[in-house]
Amino acid sequence: MKTLTILASAGLMLGTIGLAQAQVGSPFPDAAPNEVEIINGIPCRTVLQYETNQRIPIQCATRSGMVGMSGPVNREPMATGSTAPSSGAPLAGTPNSLFPMAEPNEVMVINGLACRTVLIPETERRVPIECVKR
Repeated sequence: MKTLTILASAGLMLGTIGLAQAQVGSPFPDAAPNEVEIINGIPCRTVLQYETNQRIPIQCATRSGMVGMSGPVNREPMATGSTAPSSGAPLAGTPNSLFPMAEPNEVMVINGLACRTVLIPETERRVPIECVKR
């Protein structure tokens, strides 16, 4: 029994060390393994979009640096503190919209939050850079 305890403890320690080493140098050290996806060779952190039950990128480590939302709370896009205009206002392109300077294709709704996005050419996907509650 004592031998089994020693082996189990050693295995747990080695597993923890291996897990810690896997995070060293990672562009997303706080992300769970299932949250990181390689898109056209670019590592991206993702969140689950509840409406579609698919993972979508929220931040990517491109050659020129990190693009997208940094440090999302609870692994989801968060509101930036902006207040939304009255309900029924368009999301983009008009003076009273959530993102008046954005083109309509730059805005997407992620888990109930309206988010302005940017295109990452290497991945051909859009990632949020700013989100507000609708």
